[in-house]
Amino acid sequence: MKNKLRKEMKLKRSMLNVDEVTTMSRCIYENLFSLSCMKCAKTVCTFISAFKEPDTISIINTLWNEDVKVAVPISNVDTNTLTLSYIDSINDLKKGAYGILEPIRIKKADETEFEVILIPGLAFDKNGNRMGFGKGYYDRFLEKTSAVKIALCYSFQVVEHIPAEVHDVPMDYIITEKEIIKIR
Repeated sequence: MKNKLRKEMKLKRSMLNVDEVTTMSRCIYENLFSLSCMKCAKTVCTFISAFKEPDTISIINTLWNEDVKVAVPISNVDTNTLTLSYIDSINDLKKGAYGILEPIRIKKADETEFEVILIPGLAFDKNGNRMGFGKGYYDRFLEKTSAVKIALCYSFQVVEHIPAEVHDVPMDYIITEKEIIKIR
């Protein structure tokens, strides 16, 4: 079931055009910044959007304008783990593993400082369950943090049910272009 759903969500996302991504991303941005945890955060970890995911570059720029420290993940393909690095400029990024932008130079982030983590995924359910690409990068990272976990996705990525496994870490919020889903 998970593989079928992954394939379906990748296809739906790939069919979005630039205008749809831009319009929906703007609404996701507005919903995200309406949360009090985002207004108060001093250190945020976020993914760098790729493959028609909701745009995070405008989110990062807004965080910098508010003097918020921003960290992003670097994929370690040998261990399926994430290294987190602070970034100061979009120009400090280059394509890394899986074709996703990553920091050129690592400025190791202190994971205990994160107040909010913005998380990608292929599908989510209203219980906060997340389905990623199946390698477990985020699950290993999220089980070690008490930061507020916020999924960013399009409304079509919120499905009725995702089977949760013991190691899966639920989201605290799911933000789409249409709604803010508060889980806890």
